[in-house]
Amino acid sequence: MNTIAAELAIRNVIARIANTIDTRRWEELRALFADEVTIDYTSLFGGEVQRQRADETVAGWRRLLSPLDATQHVIGAIEVAIDGDRASAQCHVRGYHVRHDAPGGSEWMVAGQWLFDLNARHDTWQIGSMTLRAFYQTGNQTLLTPASDI
Repeated sequence: MNTIAAELAIRNVIARIANTIDTRRWEELRALFADEVTIDYTSLFGGEVQRQRADETVAGWRRLLSPLDATQHVIGAIEVAIDGDRASAQCHVRGYHVRHDAPGGSEWMVAGQWLFDLNARHDTWQIGSMTLRAFYQTGNQTLLTPASDI
């Protein structure tokens, strides 16, 4: 795959993350990741960096986001750097989350930057790691907490 084609393919993978999450196309989302994936959302939630099977990652996101009425992940320009069959990419992201019946307000927005490491596999690019660098958030920061836990 030439460099231009590889860059376009990587940009497509990143765009598809936002689109598949927001339209709840979980199987398509899973296909974007390598079998094992590192997810780092510690800048937002604290805790530890997670290294797990991609099936577990997608299942966790599905559980977390399914109670919401809507999400919208808006991404900025995607920068790509390719080194053979490995690549890195980054873009700004704003994640809007809506749950109309939430105590404390119906909206939560997170602004930050997504960072990715990808590997080429069988003429496709898959994400091996994904990091969110959270810059700031507005709205109801407990929106993802189940009502029974509040």
